[in-house]
Amino acid sequence: MGSGDGGEGGLSTERTFESKSGRCLSTQLDMMNKTRSGLKWGWRVVVFGWLSSSAFAADFVTQRWRVAEIPLTSAVNYADPFQDVEVTATFTGPGGEVIVRPGFWDGGSTWRFRFAPTVAGAWSMVTTCTNPADKGLQGVTRTLQCDDYTGPYAIYQRGFLKVSADGRYFVYADGTPFFYLGDTHWLFPHERFETSNVPGVPSQFKYTVDKRVAQGFTVFQTESIHNPHGGTHTNADEEAHCDLRDGLTAADLPGFANMDRKFAYLADHGLVHAHAGLTWALEPVKNPQYYTPAYMAKLGRYWAARFGAYPVLWTIAQEIDPNMYKAYDMGTIGLWYAGAQAIADNDAYDQPLGVHLQAIGNGIEGPDESWWANKPYHQWWPVQLQGDLSGFSAAKRFWQYAPAKPTVLYEAPYEDFWTDAKGARGAGYKAFQWGMYGYGYGANGTWNDLYSPDDFGTDYEMPNRYLSWYDGANLPGAVQLGYLKKFYTALQWWKLVPRFDDPAWSAFTDPNHSLLSSDGNATYVVYFFGENDETGTLKGMAPEVSYAAAWFNPRAGTFIELGTVSADNGEWTIPVRPTPDDWVLLVNRSK
Repeated sequence: MGSGDGGEGGLSTERTFESKSGRCLSTQLDMMNKTRSGLKWGWRVVVFGWLSSSAFAADFVTQRWRVAEIPLTSAVNYADPFQDVEVTATFTGPGGEVIVRPGFWDGGSTWRFRFAPTVAGAWSMVTTCTNPADKGLQGVTRTLQCDDYTGPYAIYQRGFLKVSADGRYFVYADGTPFFYLGDTHWLFPHERFETSNVPGVPSQFKYTVDKRVAQGFTVFQTESIHNPHGGTHTNADEEAHCDLRDGLTAADLPGFANMDRKFAYLADHGLVHAHAGLTWALEPVKNPQYYTPAYMAKLGRYWAARFGAYPVLWTIAQEIDPNMYKAYDMGTIGLWYAGAQAIADNDAYDQPLGVHLQAIGNGIEGPDESWWANKPYHQWWPVQLQGDLSGFSAAKRFWQYAPAKPTVLYEAPYEDFWTDAKGARGAGYKAFQWGMYGYGYGANGTWNDLYSPDDFGTDYEMPNRYLSWYDGANLPGAVQLGYLKKFYTALQWWKLVPRFDDPAWSAFTDPNHSLLSSDGNATYVVYFFGENDETGTLKGMAPEVSYAAAWFNPRAGTFIELGTVSADNGEWTIPVRPTPDDWVLLVNRSK
């Protein structure tokens, strides 16, 4: 009954593909790269798909839901390619399936399309250009053969994410519930892709991704914070990044190429990328001479073109809902509206878009204060809750808000920064018990890219609270969240309804530290996290029916069986917890 998430594997990024003419595709791309305004690229451009030389007549071959990259060459030289011209491709597939994708400029005279076919079979492509005289971009046709996906990852077996029919959680394209367990990397453009400062670890970025995949994580949460907020950043292996404060120019393309390879690596390992793009949240209001609504709309289109054929959850900016702690007013917030609208308008896959909320209690108490909730493209709530997360008032407001939207505890106290392993793992259980069917974990060293004491990614409370990225990646909370995933995916977790303070379902000794959810009266789950062994009473249980009860240890991932229990007049008094630590009670009605 789990989410169907796959194991390790995926398509290699080191394959050599052949074109119909027999020329090695990597050689073709290397030749194209040499024409890109003299730019030096530190990595090989990879096409996810390959040009056919034998079995297929198609120009490109890929697998279902896997991105294929199709380059075009402009016949016109543009003074400002990003601003001066746009190109769009219409892909038509089996059964009349149509997907429209924007193209993006990638240096010199090169434009690219990234396209993930949704149906197996033959697809055709035709382009339109805002400059019809450009025969390199106007009316270009290509063909693509899509085969069934043969790899291990659920996101390609089942398809990109959408919102469930009841609006409560994410599902794959085929309707299977998706279990959201995320890891936070706000400065991922700066995480080293080809190097690290730990002996025996060749890549900082790959090490963390691989570890989280092995631990059962399904989501990678990032921001496109291009300009580091602290440290010296003078090391020779510093990653290329973009500075969009003076427009998008050729100088920014190495930074986009750096993000490309990281997007691709995450996709190759089956992770959904919850990504906040365009720019750092405060840059538009601080640099109005460049950041106009038209420019933000252009950036939104560019982001959808460059990254929208990967499995993503769009997450607009950092704490921009309602207004980045009053940095924006009802006029200037239109800059971000324009960017978000453009992403939505150019995402043919309609991958869910949400807006990062300010910390609850700091200018916002719940969804009613949102400046974004009424936007037609707003589809989910990336919620930030800080403190000890006792009680449930804010969570209850999100659960009761109409229309229902998936709510994720997107940013909670980070392990070894604002909390310990208990607090970090506990936030995950609280989220699911509150009906927030997703949790974004964060660890000191990784969320803020602490590469070295004099080269850290953010100056917030650094370097005094420095913990290296490697130590952060190996904190115990992430391991324990793997146990959380195994616990919930053994159940039909999407059917668990939070009962909050409803007296019809429970009477707890410490209600602020005892969270109940249930699937009717068939399954009860209670998370106890107070500093004692007290419990309480379950109510509403079926009469004359046996239940199996057990304690689950969230620190070790093990069960202590309590045997068969029955309710007296629909109630059962829960025994004391095995220890004063946090425990999860599972009670299932016997069939």
